[in-house]
Formats: sequence, C-alpha cells, structure tokens
Amino acid sequence: MRQYILFISVASLLGACSWLVTPPSRVANPIVAGVHYVGVTVENLDKTQALYAESTDIQVVQEGEFADHPLLNQLAGREGVTAKTRLMKGVNAQLLFMQFNNPSDAAKNYPSMQANGPGIAHLAFQVDKKTQTYQAFLTAGATHIGSKEMMTNPKTHVSYAYVYDKDNIIVEIEHVDIDALDLPKPPKNDRRIRHISLATLDMDRAIDFYSELLETQNPRRVGHYLHNEGEFIDNVSGLPGSETEMAWFQVRNLELELIQYYHPEPKIPAIPKPVDATGYNMIVFDVTDVDAAKQLFSDAGGKLVTDIQQFNDGLGFFGRDPDGNLLGFQTIPNSSPFSAKNFKNNGIE
Repeated sequence: MRQYILFISVASLLGACSWLVTPPSRVANPIVAGVHYVGVTVENLDKTQALYAESTDIQVVQEGEFADHPLLNQLAGREGVTAKTRLMKGVNAQLLFMQFNNPSDAAKNYPSMQANGPGIAHLAFQVDKKTQTYQAFLTAGATHIGSKEMMTNPKTHVSYAYVYDKDNIIVEIEHVDIDALDLPKPPKNDRRIRHISLATLDMDRAIDFYSELLETQNPRRVGHYLHNEGEFIDNVSGLPGSETEMAWFQVRNLELELIQYYHPEPKIPAIPKPVDATGYNMIVFDVTDVDAAKQLFSDAGGKLVTDIQQFNDGLGFFGRDPDGNLLGFQTIPNSSPFSAKNFKNNGIE
C-alpha cells in the first residue's frame, strides 16, 4: 500500500478567512497520546471482514472472544455478555469489530445512525482515486447514501461519497486525484483512515470538552460564522437542506472530526447507544498515565462509566463524553497489537 496524508477537504473552503484563524496548538507531551482503535458492533464478523478487506485493504491482526467478562458486562449494563472480536489494522489506525452473541432488546431496537447523528456517525477513508475504493464498496454490497456519483471539488481534486455497509454503518470515502495535485514526491501509501466523526448536539460544548481532554487549543473549525450548506453537501450526506459546522482534532495517528447538523436536526434517542447495538460503539485512546487521564477526563466534563481496571494487556477506564459517546483510555505496552505506537511515524512510513 501507498499512504499519504492530505488533510484537504471541501469544508476547508467554506471556513473563515485564514487571517482570522489562530492555528491549532497542542502541548508537547499530551496525556492522550493516540488512538488504539475504534470499536464497531456488527452482525457477522466474516461478512464484515470480507467487505473491509476487499474494499479498503485493512487486515485482521488479532481475533478474540469475551465470555461473561466483567468489563464488558459493566459496559453493557448486564451480566452474561459474550462477544467475538476481530482487530483489523490499516496503515495508521485500527478497527475492533465485535459480534455480540446475545444482544439486548435495547440494542436490537436501537435506530440506525443517520449522517446527522447524534453519536459516533462515520469513519472516513482517504485514498488515491486509482484504488477505486468507492466502487469496491458498492460492488461488495454497500449502498450509496446520497448521490451515486461522487461529488468532486475541482479546486482540491477530492471526490466524496457516503455509503452504508451491510450493517447500515456509515463510511465516508474520499478519492484524491494524486496525479492532478502534481506533488513533488508521490505519497508512499494509497490508503489511510482519515478520521472518525462524532455528530454532536452542541459544537461549542464538544469543542470545549475535547480541547481540554486532548490538550489542544484552537482546533481547525469551519462553518462557525457561516454554516456549510448547498447541493454539494446535500448530495454527499443524503440529507436535503443540510446546514453544518465542523471541527477537527489530530490525535497522533487519527483525526477526530466533530460535526453539528443545524438542519436537519438529529432525532435524540431516549438512551445512550448500547455497546452491543450495531454501529460504532467506542473510541479507545492510548494514554501515557491512566490516573492523569482519568482526572483530565473528569475535569473536562466527562462522565465515568467504569473504574480503572485491567483489559487488553493494560490498565484503563471508560466514560462518556457530553454527547454520550463511549470513550476508553488505556496505558498499554508497545508490543501489544492494540498499541497506537505500532504505527511508525503515525502511519506515514
């Protein structure tokens, strides 16, 4: 694979003028050092593995099983929870797919995520257009959400599309025309997981929370003064009349995107998303000090779900952000397959 880091987006063209924006800044040695993995609950591990391996070239690096594990029981809020897992790794990030053998009634009846959320809404793959990743998803059984034809920004040479995978989980694909960019040095790899997107109900609150948690000031932000809207966004999201605002935090190996839809406003579920409900279920961060991370999380306004305990070869805890998204924080050896440190130079090489 050849990977590149091209943090370009049509949204950036819709933001405030550059001379009004203070560049993002992060402390030199942040407590939250990276992202171990994004958790995803699926119906069938075999079908999911086939779809993502064929379409995105991420590969299985570990298989596991939870059988009445105290931590998973606590996260699910009930006893006797069992699940099989497969950790799939790309060049810069990992997905932990989880198949629950006995999902709760609340999980079974939980509504599928829409592009406007609220919650962990989608995962974005940024790829060289020559990979034809979007077409590969459709061929493998995914369904386009907005326009079937990718929406292309001629100024940035990037094309966008959202799809539902076989479990109605949203994936964003960004095709970059590398040849049109005329780069002095070609990228080393042709695919990366660009970001995990959280659709928030309150952008200012979310930015305040993640700025403190990630020790980052002035994240890149667009649509604050003038909402992003128009046919381009409608055709990608599949939501007519979309009005959005976005912000981004770089967390070592993976970007965290925040997005708020002012229109159409999301329907708020009665309860936080159960961990065994189909879709993105958690983001687990690599931290340098678990006690310091717990204090930082609480000070930022997070709600603790578990105490510090052992899991996946390290100590960690779970909590929910102000929108109810489940977040994990863990110290882990570099040798563990879950470690964010496995990505050499953040996946650039």
